[in-house]
This record gives sequence, structure tokens and C-alpha cells, in this order.
Amino acid sequence: MKTEIQIERCTEPFCVIHAEEKTSGIMELAEKISMFNPDGRTVLLNGWDGDYCIQLKPSDIFRIFSQDKKVFVQIRKETLLFKMRLYEFEELAKKCGWTRFIRISNTDIVNFDNAEGLDMSLSGVIRVNLNNGEYAVVSRRFVSRIRGELCLRK
Repeated sequence: MKTEIQIERCTEPFCVIHAEEKTSGIMELAEKISMFNPDGRTVLLNGWDGDYCIQLKPSDIFRIFSQDKKVFVQIRKETLLFKMRLYEFEELAKKCGWTRFIRISNTDIVNFDNAEGLDMSLSGVIRVNLNNGEYAVVSRRFVSRIRGELCLRK
């Protein structure tokens, strides 16, 4: 594979992949590149199932939420303990360019890549339906912010 590095002024390093089509190999390469922080270190996300540590890719995550003063990560139908605070994950996501992780309440961050739709039938409330059959509710305080981030109109 041909590589090229361009030195220029920018706020943070970024990578562009030029390809004829979007293949699974290209998607996997992009995922691996996105796991590096600006210092060149690999960002590892770990979920805990009892004594077992399970490494997670950002694309595996459906949502991250806090409950009973603990933080959990939901992957498919499993919920694992997540030893990172919500604000720490938000900062990490911002540094790594994972823009599809959006906070929808004080206790919930959703990966909108794993959302299949928004139910806006309830007045003033948005329900995010996830691909795994679960859902999360946007708190009233965050509704206008979510509308702005997802470019939704009233």
C-alpha cells in the first residue's frame, strides 16, 4: 500500500484514505487508524465481565451509561463494566475524532452509528432506537442540543 505524509498546519493530525470502493478491509484499516491518539499511542477500550477484560472497538459500542454510581458499556445484548467516567470517554472520543458518540443525557452517551432510528412521536422527547433492539431516551435538557448536532428540524 502506498503511503504519503504531508506536513502542514492543522489543529490535529488526520488521515484520509483514497480507495476505489469502500471494502471491509478499508473499513478495518480506518478503524485501526482511529484507535491511535494524536501522540501515536493506541487507544484501548476495555469492558469488564467480572474478572475478564474484554477489548472493545468503538464500532462495537452501542451506548455508555452510568447507573448506581458505576459506568457500563453496552455491546450487542451484553452490558459490561466500564472503568472510565463518562466525561473521560467524551474527551477521548473528541481527541480520536469519534464524532458519532453523542451525549444524550447526564447519564448516557450513544454511538449513533449503531442507532437505527429516532422516535419523536412523544411530545418534547426523542427516543433513540438502537440496532440491538434496545433504546435510550434523550433527556429534555439535551433535546435542543441533539437536534442541532443531528441537524433535525422541529
